[in-house]
Formats: sequence, structure tokens, C-alpha cells
Amino acid sequence: MKQGAGQMILRIGISVLALGDGVLHGLLDIILFGGNRRPPTGGGNRPPGPPPNGPRPGGFRLPLPLPLNQLFILNLVGEVVLVLLFWFSRRLLGTRRWLVDVAMILYATTTFVAWWLFGRPNPMGLGYLSKGMEIVLVIALLVDIWNIFHERAAAAPAAATPAPAKP
Repeated sequence: MKQGAGQMILRIGISVLALGDGVLHGLLDIILFGGNRRPPTGGGNRPPGPPPNGPRPGGFRLPLPLPLNQLFILNLVGEVVLVLLFWFSRRLLGTRRWLVDVAMILYATTTFVAWWLFGRPNPMGLGYLSKGMEIVLVIALLVDIWNIFHERAAAAPAAATPAPAKP
């Protein structure tokens, strides 16, 4: 089925939000860690521990599976992969393309919850900007899922109706 202009704008918006959030995480790696791909060490100008404006006092300290700088880059890579899947989901998954939307919602939600548990750091206002983008992204993805199911429901009666017989 052909997509309407509104659906195309929504899909582009979802892509911009997801990629923008990934790029923001990549920028955080550069801003906080100088783009170093190795785990941060205690040497140099930066003391060991959380990044500047890290976990708030009394906040829950989330044990991280990898160093924070590597997680920022993996977030960027994950967003790029999910956006590519998002654009090819119609061809790859057909009527189940909503599964990619769900994966993107889970990815954004996981990032949001991890940020919250880490103490809601907000270096240079980028933490709040990123979380705002993730909230809008989740809402846009829910709208896209609704559109997919609405499109499928509208197509079902048309497919069930027999074609008129030719005289």
C-alpha cells in the first residue's frame, strides 16, 4: 500500500529523533571522555568515577556492563541500526513491521531508565535534551504503530469483499 504524506513525515520525524538521540550520545562521549574508545582510567586530568554532573547524591548507582564512554558509542550504533531496520521493515517484515517500532520503543525506554537510575546526569543540558527526544520518539512510534494497525484494519474489509462479477 502507498503511504500518505503524513505517514512519510512521521517516519522521517521518527528517524530524525532516533538518529539525533544517538548523535547526542556520541557527543556526550566526545564531551565527557574526549572520544577515547578505551575505558577511562584514573590518570590524567579526569578523576576516576562518574562523569561531571554524574549521579546525584543519594541516587542509586547503576552497575554498568561496560564503561560509560563505550555505552555512549554503542547507543549511537544501536540507533543507526534501528533506523535502518525501521526503513526496511516494510520489505523485511511486511505486516509485522510494527515489531521494529516496539524494539525502538524498548531501546529508548531502556536508555531513559538507565539514565534515571544512574542519577539523571545533565552535563551542559544534553541529558534533558536527550530524554526529551526519547519521550517524543516513543510517542511518535506509538502513533506509527496505531497507523500500521489502522491501515491493516482498513485493508481487511476491502480484501474480504468479493470483486463484482463482470457481465
